[in-house]
Amino acid sequence: MIAPMIMTASHSLVTDLPRMSTHTAYFVHGADMPTRFSPAAMKVVTVESTPNPSAFLLKLDAPLEGIASNGLRGKTFRKGRCPPSLTAALATEGVASIFAVQELLTISKEAAASWESVLPPVVDALGGASDALAASGSLLPSSPVGAAAPAVTGGVAVRLQVSQKMPIQVEAAGWSGNWPPVRAKLSARFGSAMALLIDQSGDAFFRGRAWLPRGLRYPELDSSLGASATDGPGESERRAIGAALESELAEIEAAYPDDRLAALVHGSNAAERRKLQAADPEDTEVLSLELVDRLMDEDAESEADGAAGLTDALRRLAAFVASGQGQPGARRNAIAYLGGTAGRGGDLVFDVIASAFKNERAAGLRRTAGDALSDLGDERAAGLATAALADRSTLVRWRAARILGELGEGVAVTAALKQAQFDEKAFECAFEMKDAARKVALRSEGRDGGARGPMWKQIQDGLAEGDAA
Repeated sequence: MIAPMIMTASHSLVTDLPRMSTHTAYFVHGADMPTRFSPAAMKVVTVESTPNPSAFLLKLDAPLEGIASNGLRGKTFRKGRCPPSLTAALATEGVASIFAVQELLTISKEAAASWESVLPPVVDALGGASDALAASGSLLPSSPVGAAAPAVTGGVAVRLQVSQKMPIQVEAAGWSGNWPPVRAKLSARFGSAMALLIDQSGDAFFRGRAWLPRGLRYPELDSSLGASATDGPGESERRAIGAALESELAEIEAAYPDDRLAALVHGSNAAERRKLQAADPEDTEVLSLELVDRLMDEDAESEADGAAGLTDALRRLAAFVASGQGQPGARRNAIAYLGGTAGRGGDLVFDVIASAFKNERAAGLRRTAGDALSDLGDERAAGLATAALADRSTLVRWRAARILGELGEGVAVTAALKQAQFDEKAFECAFEMKDAARKVALRSEGRDGGARGPMWKQIQDGLAEGDAA
């Protein structure tokens, strides 16, 4: 799970969402709504997105009662274990947790919940919106009443059980809580290696068992998975769980060839039997997950030793991504790593990631490529992101809007965002498009709140300016 994000520019959204009323009657009161605790003077002044589509950042005009008002160390609260000032907000249906520090609150929702139904009552429970926030229309639904808006989130949570680095089994859990988590053992190869390890370590193997989170998966339920247009939400979720579990099992199998399992059982000497240098780059465009991991380690070591520009390992990773082949897990890791090379790969790496963003079949991989473009911070990504505002995946459209908020410039980008926002039915996407248009406009005017580039680059540039001063 992505940690709560609080380093976000604090600016309210003050332009109207097209086709949306700006009245403030979205605060619904009734028997099912918790009683508001916070003082009448308390108001929510800004609502902002974060890099995690399951979390929004709220800023209050003053710290809530029972929340530390100094320092930067916050605390995460859940239902039943929170100060009275957060009781009503946490009781809102669909809220999973609230991370609080000073006057900043990061609201995390449950995967099955929609932000359209979560944000307005949470804001109401915290004292209501400021006049500027209420006038912005940001908390109003982005689609007509009764229209079905596809959720950006709702991924399948995957975990891997290990002991002494040996994989044991995989678990996949849906987003609604209506289906129990599904677990599956790995192949007989793992069972044999595990038996040898147990013979050596005895009870220590069982005491050392732990579940490691592997993140969310977004399997595409196309005809190859037997999906049907008549499937209800529950059936689609069941199929998604099965597809994610099958994919993760395949990835783990690919990541642990026999020599890697032998290394876990017999020690590091066995790992040396397979030398990275023995592979011919021209013959290994389709890389295994294990080899991708090794190439990443080799490149990181070269960079730490002072190597600049393209290394052999970086070229091989780029060639693998460009091939369009291989296991999804291996491709995902390679794309993400290339995005973190801070421009060392030049045009080669940028072009490879750009192609993946446009052409990868799986929405999850296109989104990973979008993350990588954002990490590179190359202004050429803005044109790709503008085109991706029409992507069939809500996850990719959401990512494209964030890229434009970081890198977009000019009237044409603002116009594209406004048109896409007008057509958008998913709340998260419409919110992100609107916020991106605001940031592009602030940049063009040279005003605060329009800082350019991803957050890591903004921080780096700020530190450099401080050193220069």
